[in-house]
Amino acid sequence: MKNWEDLTFVQKALIGICIVAVAAFAPEIALLLQFGGIEVAFAFLLVAFQPFSAWLQRTYVQLKNIMSIAAISIRHSNSAKPSVFALQASFCCLALALTGSGVFAFSFFMPGMLLNGVMV
Repeated sequence: MKNWEDLTFVQKALIGICIVAVAAFAPEIALLLQFGGIEVAFAFLLVAFQPFSAWLQRTYVQLKNIMSIAAISIRHSNSAKPSVFALQASFCCLALALTGSGVFAFSFFMPGMLLNGVMV
């Protein structure tokens, strides 16, 4: 670990900006700066925001899993097949032409999209 004196100006500025930004949420940082120095204050910041970091990492992993499941389900969906999609789209266009209502047309289209695995 480097000492404060060994850091470059950019690294010092980045740490200083982080501490000033977090001081609004954790006012005890000023006391730590006075008694412990910049190293103690920055270490406290890392420890204090570890739960947020863990939550952010967990949310990222969940989002990545959800996106991969969605991509797999879309790839293996029957609606992705040209014949099934053409049939569903033609029913939707026919309903739109006969009724003139987009909501009514999509009410024909959406059950086919949602229940396509059950229908085939």
